[in-house]
Amino acid sequence: MLSAVAVTMAAPESQQLGPFAVSFDMNTDLPHQMVTAEPIEAPTANIYSMQIATDNSTKAIITVSEYNSPIDSTLGLYKQISAMSMALIYFNTTDVQDRAFDGKEGFLLVCEPSQFNTAAPAGAKLYNAMYWLDSVGCECGPVSVGTTSVDITSSYPQDVTESLLSSLKIEKGQAATTSTPSGQILPPG
Repeated sequence: MLSAVAVTMAAPESQQLGPFAVSFDMNTDLPHQMVTAEPIEAPTANIYSMQIATDNSTKAIITVSEYNSPIDSTLGLYKQISAMSMALIYFNTTDVQDRAFDGKEGFLLVCEPSQFNTAAPAGAKLYNAMYWLDSVGCECGPVSVGTTSVDITSSYPQDVTESLLSSLKIEKGQAATTSTPSGQILPPG
């Protein structure tokens, strides 16, 4: 089952994503709709995702993966995996930025269509970010372990994507209610 909430005003927004409260401010007047997918219950993790979409080509996807036990959360490994994943959908990584998301270490890839990507419009950019909510250094060596990762992919313009990333907060608990432009209060999705 999908849950959708239509939003057309620039204001902080919140959404329930499984057991996580997600809030952000895209700082845009672009009309968009939030759609929350049913959780995926895999053998080693539960995966929660939502999509924020303006149209068929402009969207952001936020995915929270909660693992049953700690796994390797070393960011260098995930930078390589993310860049390879982008290459599989014909996007070249042109910039990798180490940065913090809500006070947690992470990274942002800036990607452009490769010569084999004939579907992407000229000048298109795709942003892919990742961080861990609970990554800690491991006594076993120069690695980290964690149980909850956050992945964000956005095709919104750089300024809208930056607003989303810099304001994104994810924590366990209940999300605040969201209101529509008419003032109707909607329960968390």
